[in-house]
Amino acid sequence: MKRSILTGGSDMKKWGRNLFGAAVFALGAFITCAGTAKADVKGGGVLGDGPAAELVAQSAYQWTGVAVTPDSRIFVCYPTWENHPDFKVAELIEGAAQPFLTEAPLVNVQSVVADKEGALWVLDAAKLPGQDADPKAAKLCRVDTATGEITRTYTFTPETILPDTYLNDVRIDLSSGFAYITDSGHGGIIALDLATGEAWRALTDIPEVRANLQSIYFPHTGLFTKMAHSDGLELSKDKSELYFSALGGDCLYAVKTAALRDRGKTVAERQKAIRWANIHNLPTDGMVLRDGYLYMGDLADEGVWEFDVEAENTNEAGTILPLKKDFRWVDSFALAPDGSIYFTTSAINYPPEQQPPYELYRLVFPKSRTER
Repeated sequence: MKRSILTGGSDMKKWGRNLFGAAVFALGAFITCAGTAKADVKGGGVLGDGPAAELVAQSAYQWTGVAVTPDSRIFVCYPTWENHPDFKVAELIEGAAQPFLTEAPLVNVQSVVADKEGALWVLDAAKLPGQDADPKAAKLCRVDTATGEITRTYTFTPETILPDTYLNDVRIDLSSGFAYITDSGHGGIIALDLATGEAWRALTDIPEVRANLQSIYFPHTGLFTKMAHSDGLELSKDKSELYFSALGGDCLYAVKTAALRDRGKTVAERQKAIRWANIHNLPTDGMVLRDGYLYMGDLADEGVWEFDVEAENTNEAGTILPLKKDFRWVDSFALAPDGSIYFTTSAINYPPEQQPPYELYRLVFPKSRTER
């Protein structure tokens, strides 16, 4: 797999391109570097035709999800963990957080996503630290961003929301009328019929949705052992596949969405619709698709990497973007109408006193990176 990593001092004038080998030990995974080629960093912290990273906003409170609507409004959410404000969702206006949905009965919002029609989807895990998930409170809300009103709330049954379920991320496919949700607590993918409101555990209790690492080694903070299961997900361009990975895993998978939508199939039958999309995807959180490339956080190296989903040889498809900034736990991504990508950092692996400020960045791509 082709990978690149920054080298050099604080001015980041040089960066190296390395071949990485990922070795998973009993205590987790660590990365070794073999060989270095030097090149000059060009303006904006990028090399060649890569994107530049711009700091958009900072927060004293921990955020996870970010969404950008077709009219370029930016929304973020704050899970109810240790460091959170009184509100769960905010709109960023000129970099400042303006509380949004303050009257909604939200418990613990983990993700926000905008659809192509401009609606905001808010995923409430309804699970607080140290407590079981509440099947009656877990929900997915559709919000009219023009009025700020919730137009529909989807709830779940105890068969779908298990005691250790943590609803983590969601993707909306209006063309098929379905939402796909990851459960990072128990491990699984939930399919939700947006027309009927019915939901089921399409994938559950199989290795592909479970963490296969015991820990992740972070150079700045050491071993991180709070492994989570199926976390990030993203739809393919034609919506025929859903990419997903476990936070505590090193594999990227893709599953046929038609199999997820077929409630008549068994989990074992749906499992046959899964393919291994990448030989080694180092542990990542969220992900987003842009012009045939999947963008993900490289958690251990505090970077962002792109994966060419159209490459014939997936072993040669991954490249770490040569960005100047160390990103402390790249969390969630959102594709903006102008083709830029926004992503949050949540610093989850750092001690609480070292976590703030949490940051929102924007990846700006040069015109040479045209759609394929």
